[in-house]
Amino acid sequence: MVRSKQTGPKTMGEPAKRRELPQFKTVKGHAGTTIIKTMSSKTMLPSSVKLVLKPYCFFCHDGGSLYDCSKCPRTVCHKCVIIPKEFIEQVMGDDIHFICPGCHESQGQCQGDDAIIAPYFGFVDHEGYPAFTVPAVIHGHIEATSRSQVCSNPILILHFVLQSLQPSHSPAAIMQQELQLYRPNDIIQYHKITFDFRTMEKFFKHTQAMTNLVERIKHIEYERIEVFVYTHSETVQGNLWGGFKENETIGRGKSKKTILDAPVVYTVNHFFAGLFVGRVADYIKGSTLWMLACGHTVREPDTFKSFKNNVKCYEVKHAFAFGAEPFHACLTTPLVTTYVDRVLIEGFEVQEVMQDLLLACPRLAKHSFIIHLHVTNNAFHCRRPTMAEYKQGMIHTPGGTTSMAVTTYTFFHENNCPFGNALPYQCSKCMCICTWQHLASCPSAPNESKCACKNLKCGHTITYMMLKQSHIILFSQGYRGTSTVSGKLVKKGHNAAGSGWLVSQMIEGGMVTDDDSPADSC
Repeated sequence: MVRSKQTGPKTMGEPAKRRELPQFKTVKGHAGTTIIKTMSSKTMLPSSVKLVLKPYCFFCHDGGSLYDCSKCPRTVCHKCVIIPKEFIEQVMGDDIHFICPGCHESQGQCQGDDAIIAPYFGFVDHEGYPAFTVPAVIHGHIEATSRSQVCSNPILILHFVLQSLQPSHSPAAIMQQELQLYRPNDIIQYHKITFDFRTMEKFFKHTQAMTNLVERIKHIEYERIEVFVYTHSETVQGNLWGGFKENETIGRGKSKKTILDAPVVYTVNHFFAGLFVGRVADYIKGSTLWMLACGHTVREPDTFKSFKNNVKCYEVKHAFAFGAEPFHACLTTPLVTTYVDRVLIEGFEVQEVMQDLLLACPRLAKHSFIIHLHVTNNAFHCRRPTMAEYKQGMIHTPGGTTSMAVTTYTFFHENNCPFGNALPYQCSKCMCICTWQHLASCPSAPNESKCACKNLKCGHTITYMMLKQSHIILFSQGYRGTSTVSGKLVKKGHNAAGSGWLVSQMIEGGMVTDDDSPADSC
């Protein structure tokens, strides 16, 4: 019979009917957890398999009495899909299954050979035929795509903050606030860890704090884990700050001086070995890592190589890093909030919605380039399937080849940031300011951008080249409005400036090959 459940609604709800779910295959994932693989949409789910379902309606995003879809993890409330009264008792039959409107739409169900889209009945029998003679009525409108969902499974947020930094400047707490609208407090775990492991005594305190943290979080199986590391990096080699020296007094009498705490930096390998000490490293596997540090770490080739090796070593699934010098973490807030909406709530994979994330952060775009690391290591695939994977009837299983995709996103504007290179505010020849004008590209050199000083007596030009093996996405021209005659968009001028994002990607092997491998510390 139709399976449903009762959850805490924002509005009033009534009991709903229950039905059995389709059969799934269990697969061992991260730390011995169980993940679920669709086997059939017409068979029953064994009682031994545990599936955490969504407590909010796919349509109205409310709780209450919900029908669980037989083909995906979505639920729909009884107020959004209305069953004719004469068929309510029939819903309780053992051979009746609920199909959500999203699955009905995506399957493109048709009747007959004329390929006419079938009406939506909502409930089918074991053979997939409509259970009723009258279609169900859908009340309201959909606020998301047919491939999205309303995720509500447990999430763990670990927020590591260097002792001297303000936690409010990091977007981790904002992520928690956004998620509270869709998840009960008992399944959102947010932990702020202030770290300083400069001395052995401080390191032991940090180790004990990590042991206590694991004891508090080990009782919940988390669908996703978000890890924020908020610290500084030094400007020469890009090493990371791990703490501070104690105040030191030198001299005597009137010449006596107190030297305030000085930062102590560590190589990337030693930094992560000290930060993710003990069993907390188990919770980094399969997580998304947000590296909120100045861009020296990713600009210095050797340090960036070590960072990538640590991402592989700790089996991080996704990692974000930023290249600005200096870097302002507060500017990542729009990126993180959009990530919450599209990935953590709607259930999309990061690479599917990356363009949505870029469009949401115009200020960050002008401030920093963005690096996204995606490791395809199936062994730590611990979360439940996404909607795309449910549509395919499968998810990745442990084993197979491990690789890392390193993708760099760089914003460009033809007038002031050609090919991602910020034009100097002042001309170095005539010393005038705001003088640059983008020259029309030569057809024979499409990957070349030339800007000239507007001072006619100067004539100074700067030329930038587009990076090799990069391409442009989200390109748009400058427009001033819509023509009242033709109804078409009108460009601001003959040479209206365009803007967009340059994308370059490199695929690396998944094995840690650097001689300075962090494997021992992992």
